[in-house]
Amino acid sequence: MKRRTLLGLFLLPLARAQCPLTPALTEGPYFLRDVPRRQDLREGLPGIPLRLALAVQDHTCRPLEGARVDLWHTDALGRYSGVNAPGVFCRGWQPTDGRGRVEFLTLFPGWYPSRTPHLHLRVEVGGRSFATQLFFPEEVQRQVYAQPPYAERGMPRIGNRQDGIFRADLLLSLRPEGEGYRADFALTLPF
Repeated sequence: MKRRTLLGLFLLPLARAQCPLTPALTEGPYFLRDVPRRQDLREGLPGIPLRLALAVQDHTCRPLEGARVDLWHTDALGRYSGVNAPGVFCRGWQPTDGRGRVEFLTLFPGWYPSRTPHLHLRVEVGGRSFATQLFFPEEVQRQVYAQPPYAERGMPRIGNRQDGIFRADLLLSLRPEGEGYRADFALTLPF
């Protein structure tokens, strides 16, 4: 009887794997739709380079091809382009490739008084949208904000744990790359 039960387990249809969903966070007030489609968001601004590689997938871990991924954040001085500074720096979008991947080259963001440093992401696919934010380890923040042009403003006034939106599961794992950093992150959407 026990042998039959084990054999029955092997005959059951395999269910699709379930990937942990990325937490949705507020899009924030500074999203702008009319920004350039581009990989490099730096526009010659000073700051420490940051390469962000994203894998966009659905809840069954299937890569999502052709999704529009928008990335935006402040410059090194804590300003949002198109809001409190002219231009479209540190903003752009790209479509995901056949493996659900997209990569941006940008700058480590500055900070502003009410928030810990963060990146905004918005993904559109199949008429639906998803927004979240990504955060930085404080030990990396200390290294970055000790260098120019960040050093003139010093460390952020709000740490990760004091930020009302911060989530530890949205903390980037950064590794050195050239003169800056690289981060890889999987975005698992609920649809």
